[in-house]
Amino acid sequence: MKKRRIFISLVVAITILILGGCGMTSQKETLTKVQQDNVVKRIARGYNIQSIEFTAFSKDKKTGTYLLNIKINNSDSLETTIPFRNLERLSNDSDAIGLNPIDDFQTIQKSQLLENVDISRIKVIYLEE
Repeated sequence: MKKRRIFISLVVAITILILGGCGMTSQKETLTKVQQDNVVKRIARGYNIQSIEFTAFSKDKKTGTYLLNIKINNSDSLETTIPFRNLERLSNDSDAIGLNPIDDFQTIQKSQLLENVDISRIKVIYLEE
């Protein structure tokens, strides 16, 4: 009877460990299409863009910062990484996003920020969901 309890406890513990391990490895960070559209709107407020490609999205485990890699106007010289402290910032479409390094993006920067932007003419290559 005592051996059976130990065996059942051992099976339960192993099952919990396996399921916990699977849960930790299956959580890949990703963005929804709406969140990506919000980023496009925020960038288009301050920059003249014809296309934007989302190339990668990840979370830095050391700092907890989310990193979004983009490429603008299909130009290798207009690639950058945008850091976000939390995902709630990606639900906002009303703020502007500044692109760095500033010198690289100065040629496409608008003279003043727009309040409303239409992104229907911007070609967007989304991350896989």
